Amino acid sequence: MFTTVAFAQSVDSAAVADPILAVLDQHVRVSGDDIFVPELNKLFAAMAGVETTTESFARLVSPSLRGLGRLQIEPFNTAAAAAVEPGSPPAVMDISEAPLDLTPQESLNFEINSNPAAAQIQWCVVWLSDGPIVPVVGKIFSVIATGATTLVAIAATAIGWTNVPLAFDEDLPRGRYQVVGMRARSAGMVAARLVTVGGRWRPGVPGCDAQADLDHWRFRFGNAGVFAEFEDVDTPSVDCLSISADTAEDFVFDLIQVRAGPA
Repeated sequence: MFTTVAFAQSVDSAAVADPILAVLDQHVRVSGDDIFVPELNKLFAAMAGVETTTESFARLVSPSLRGLGRLQIEPFNTAAAAAVEPGSPPAVMDISEAPLDLTPQESLNFEINSNPAAAQIQWCVVWLSDGPIVPVVGKIFSVIATGATTLVAIAATAIGWTNVPLAFDEDLPRGRYQVVGMRARSAGMVAARLVTVGGRWRPGVPGCDAQADLDHWRFRFGNAGVFAEFEDVDTPSVDCLSISADTAEDFVFDLIQVRAGPA
């Protein structure tokens, strides 16, 4: 199992190492720049977005990581004199076969060193798991769902994920389903994460802004294992993180039916 947390802020770090605000969260403890590592303490992937008018740097920092060295993230997603969005495909540091151990309840921080002429939206998305990622195989099929929620754009002060209720393009047959991949798209989408009824964790994916954008292979078609399970009568919602106040969201879910018929 895995979950997704993030840091995001509109900021000019003025060519010094500057911590970025943690995105407010309902399922892990957050305070200011700190995300406190939950029970899922294996860092298996990270995706950063940093402005690059001048040469810039991005790193994750925690007490346990300092025992090895601050975790430098490169390549990262970039923009010059503009808010940063994920690339196509997004630049993701994927260490899922041998994730790094963090200490539960220690503080995790994201620091950047950039120097735009004016404050720009910059961010980092972090994926945490309970161990190495194990792909899953099965009869995978994909369905479409849409949202019509106004997303809260990343700003200079505290920002949270925006929860989006879903309308599926077609009714699923009665049964139970595993989500084994996901794609999330809106005009300014940075990342999105799945919220299931009664679910503890919020597994997520990089975002994109165009149908032609390429996905990172890890997050589709079973390559990240099982995100979550749900009954057809309890469809999930999605938390979204965006650089803009989008009003239309599109999602693709890769599913495996694990039981046909009602429970």
